[in-house]
Amino acid sequence: MSASIAQLNVRMDRELKERGDATLRLAGSSPVKIIRQLWERLALGGDAYKRIMEVLSPTQGAAAVDDPQQLVAHSASLFQELGAFLGEDLPAFEADLRPISEILEEAEWELLDQKELA
Repeated sequence: MSASIAQLNVRMDRELKERGDATLRLAGSSPVKIIRQLWERLALGGDAYKRIMEVLSPTQGAAAVDDPQQLVAHSASLFQELGAFLGEDLPAFEADLRPISEILEEAEWELLDQKELA
């Protein structure tokens, strides 16, 4: 039996994607996993969209936060709330205030090491 597959393509700023991917890795997740779970919940209909938008709403204070520590704390809270809505227990993560380039380089080395190429 063959399943019908659809592909979702989204264009966004490269730095935004890299920062988001790094945050998802810290939370033990991935863009594909989060998007699939999000679409599964949206497909249920009802108040799913409204509840998701409440969690993602910038009025929760993220827009006004300038302190990186507070922003990371807010992001951690956002992921836990979204994870709870999606039925996913996303672990809490610690602030990593290193430059994104350093974090991405470390992630690349870890990936090479996992593939035994390092």
